[in-house]
Amino acid sequence: MELKDRTEIASRNAKEIVTKEDLNELLRKGPSFNFYYGTAPTGPVHIGYMVPLGKVADLIKSGGDAKILIADYHAYLDDRKSPWEEISIRSDYYQKCIELILGEFKDKVEFVRGSSFQTSPEYVSDLFRISGETTATRAQRAASEVCRMREPKVSELMYPLLQTLDVKYLESDLVVGGMDQRHIYMLSRAILPTIKWEKPVCIFTPLITSLKGPGEKMSASIKGTYIKVHESENELRKLVSSAHCPPKEIESNPILDVVRYIILPIKSMLKVERDAKFGGDVAYEDYESLENDFNEGRLHPADLKNGVSSALLEMTKPIRDYFEKHTSLKEDINKTYAQDLF
Repeated sequence: MELKDRTEIASRNAKEIVTKEDLNELLRKGPSFNFYYGTAPTGPVHIGYMVPLGKVADLIKSGGDAKILIADYHAYLDDRKSPWEEISIRSDYYQKCIELILGEFKDKVEFVRGSSFQTSPEYVSDLFRISGETTATRAQRAASEVCRMREPKVSELMYPLLQTLDVKYLESDLVVGGMDQRHIYMLSRAILPTIKWEKPVCIFTPLITSLKGPGEKMSASIKGTYIKVHESENELRKLVSSAHCPPKEIESNPILDVVRYIILPIKSMLKVERDAKFGGDVAYEDYESLENDFNEGRLHPADLKNGVSSALLEMTKPIRDYFEKHTSLKEDINKTYAQDLF
């Protein structure tokens, strides 16, 4: 693949790249590079995860060797969002969902648990070193958009330091994360050179707006804001139908976000079925055309939502099918969350 094509694929749908020059230089160095994406197994896996995982697929296409970190210790460090005794089953649940989302790309990814390397003597030694380089104020600011921080715990101040070290110990030239990870990775770029590791290229992906509308992101920590990747057909359609999507409102519209950052990048097309008297069926292969029709009133929110529901149901079918066949795993997951996720 030509360098121009690799660069376009690696960059598309990124909210920010730090820096574009560094990314171009990394791709120019050779046909391959190392990168990782990390996620802490806390709340239910929702469709927002499809955005960075889509970028993982893009980077694999661009020549990247991928690692996905199931950050099990991080799940506890963040105000004990995952109880210590439940980390393992939640990690299994996250990994399986991610594998099913990635589909054909899962065999090109190495999955790593944070607990497999974060207690090594070398890692702990580096942790001591960078803790001496980082003020509590800087650590709190770095973690502020990721951790709860209701009454900051020492564990939450450690969170960005461990995430910084993960870059080195996963031997990553590049990292992928949502925009809420930006403060952490800017800290990483500042302090990694002190432990003899190059600052990584950072690709930040957009955050999907809450189903409730402006002011919140889609987050498993906030009920009513998200759609689980294994949602039942009836519940998924209900959630999409009730989502914030006023006519002609483009900014902070979760339904448009889902089309732009999930459906079109993965499926390459959104089909909207509607009665002939309302213009008949229409298929969109680019977001700009869909946004223009919506903004001009040629695409009604109800028709758009029906199309989005159908597309998401098709995309998440393998996940529903898997868990329907593995009822004991579903039961174990429901027990650890003390609620019915399925």
